[in-house]
Amino acid sequence: MSAPALGIRRVVLPVRGMHCASCVAKVEGALKKLRGVTGVAVDLPSRTVAVDFIPEPGKLEVRNLRRAVEKAGYDVLGESETRTQAESMSLLSQQAEQRALMSRLQVAIVFSIPLMLAHTMNLSPYTALFLAVPVQIWGGWHFHQGLSRALLRRSADMDALVSVSTWAAFLYSAYVVLFPETLPAGARVTQWDAVSGLIIFVTFGRWLEARTRGKTNEAVAKLMRMAPKTARVVRGGEESVVPLFEVEVGEIVRVRPGEQVGTDGEVVSGRSTLDESMLTGESQPVEKAAGSRVWGGTLNKNGALEIRVTAPGDESALARIVEAVRESQATKPKIQRYVDKIATWFVPAVFLLAALTAAVWLRWGPEPRFLLAMTCAVSVLASACPCALGLATPLAVVAGIGRAAEMGVFLRNAEILEEAGELDIVLFDKTGTLTEGRPRAAGAIVLRGTEAEMLAWALACEERSEHPFAAAIVALAKERKTTAPTVDSFEAFPGRGVLVRSGARTVRAGSLPWLKEEGVRVPADHARRFSEAGSLLAVSVDDELLGAFQMEDALRPSAPAAVAALKEMGLEVYLVSGDRNAAAYRAAELAGIGTVFAEIRPEEKAGIVRRFQSEGKKVAMVGEGFNDAPALSHADVGVALATGTDVAIESADLTLLNPDLMTLVRAIKLSRRIRLVIRENLAWAFIYNLLLIPVAAGALYPHFGILLRPEYAGAAMALSSISVALNSLRLRRKDVD
Repeated sequence: MSAPALGIRRVVLPVRGMHCASCVAKVEGALKKLRGVTGVAVDLPSRTVAVDFIPEPGKLEVRNLRRAVEKAGYDVLGESETRTQAESMSLLSQQAEQRALMSRLQVAIVFSIPLMLAHTMNLSPYTALFLAVPVQIWGGWHFHQGLSRALLRRSADMDALVSVSTWAAFLYSAYVVLFPETLPAGARVTQWDAVSGLIIFVTFGRWLEARTRGKTNEAVAKLMRMAPKTARVVRGGEESVVPLFEVEVGEIVRVRPGEQVGTDGEVVSGRSTLDESMLTGESQPVEKAAGSRVWGGTLNKNGALEIRVTAPGDESALARIVEAVRESQATKPKIQRYVDKIATWFVPAVFLLAALTAAVWLRWGPEPRFLLAMTCAVSVLASACPCALGLATPLAVVAGIGRAAEMGVFLRNAEILEEAGELDIVLFDKTGTLTEGRPRAAGAIVLRGTEAEMLAWALACEERSEHPFAAAIVALAKERKTTAPTVDSFEAFPGRGVLVRSGARTVRAGSLPWLKEEGVRVPADHARRFSEAGSLLAVSVDDELLGAFQMEDALRPSAPAAVAALKEMGLEVYLVSGDRNAAAYRAAELAGIGTVFAEIRPEEKAGIVRRFQSEGKKVAMVGEGFNDAPALSHADVGVALATGTDVAIESADLTLLNPDLMTLVRAIKLSRRIRLVIRENLAWAFIYNLLLIPVAAGALYPHFGILLRPEYAGAAMALSSISVALNSLRLRRKDVD
């Protein structure tokens, strides 16, 4: 789910009792029926539900949402504005549930051991019945609770399947013990092993699955554990250690060597190097001095720093990243929506199939047909597994997005996983993306006046601009102690340039083609001189061209390797730049890109994206500037560098905190691996059900004499969920990227 729109409130509810895909479908359905609910995102691994709704006093409030979930048969543990807080509440509940599961499992095992050995120990049938009662009642209580809730809401889930199957075996066995004379001799067989086996295997499977599922979220949990809890604040000249939530914007905090930076801020004094690997995935320490920006959660290595706080702890980069990862993990790829639809009818279909199985055996089965009918029907109920279907996608998404976060890659939502894995074309912007984005003024072509005058007018234009060329002009002006004329108005034209008015003068600084469009004449005798130059920032005053500054920008060291790796993966790579032909082709040649679109306007970049898409291609656009935003928005996957502008980052689907372009290669590889794991999980879940349910129904009995006992069916069902969780955990390995 994206951020809620104005007037829409979001609340995150931790919910107890969700175990499978059918649970997800029921909760979503119950909430979406409420008028005013605009979005619902259920995260099964964390058991939280994010709801976007339009509040209406007396008609639609949080209590109405809670009531709808509880009416569907689930417990709401609380409410929160963020998924992180909701998960904390849910985690405590899940830990308590795990302890309860282990307690019930231990009791079931203790009473089941003599029950399984009843024949060897020569126990009386009544003693066996006495031992079976605590196994069925206490050991299977969590399943029976689920059945009672299912009856109240007139729908069924995984708990209902297990409860019905164990009650069927238990009641039949009790009847055999109490009224044996009413049954044929061949049917007087108790099924205590089926009762014990089902409860033990399925409970153990659920407990193990819960433990394994928790490991898929280790990446984000690690980030949360690394977040600092206190800060050293300077107040009234005195230093004091206070909880991080008490630190306010504008205050000065001190960070000693070896300590973590508590909040986002700006260094006001001191010099040091910071380890930012937890945010960027880059292990190389970054130098910081007065004026440098720092991020909460990073580690100060060797110097003392004084930092002015620019964002409170709960709004720091680390906090925002954790929340963003949580939100993206809770979204669903398109394939999961189809799985959810299947889950809505899966459990009812299983009950129908079990009834049909019993009817077929009673009508056409051999003696003892009643015993065989009951055994096969219970086996069908025990073998059906919506849990594996429900966990197949979300566990892979949680593990994969967590691994991406460790790499310094953040995805806006899970749908990007599918898009990134299907890419055909990657388009790179040049300045700040393929190059380092720190151009410098390497020279000047002066046509009128002096270079100092041209620099002063350029500074008037670029002081307020976000373009990388602007930083180069400001740096040059600072070096030469140049001051800008007074500016009365400022107007930016993304991808083209800047227009300012200073008194009666109209000043433009930007690309030469844009100045020509604005009526600025380029002398014919200097046209060749300009065309042979590389990147230029031209300056004009009152439609007269003063000249241009020549800009140089170094190629990112990782660019050639990243381009080569993308090509090896079968992707087409192009350079799309608003820069001049000479500069664009020079950068493309150094990076190993064969096709270049140069002197392109922002809207034309978006047009190039649409053109490739019209040919049926999946397109990624990689950029970092304000002028890249339209293309980033139109691309199937918009990729922004975190060093870029806020507009570019907001327009992108995928953000690279580490400017190393090989991170993009690793992100696409990881996306492909996540898609593969999701498909493997779903294939296993579907194949398991398609093969095991017919076997459980007795399809092999007529020709091979093979009958799947209920306890073995339950063990196989538990194994299918565990296998899905373990397969998803493979994404946590570092060798996948």
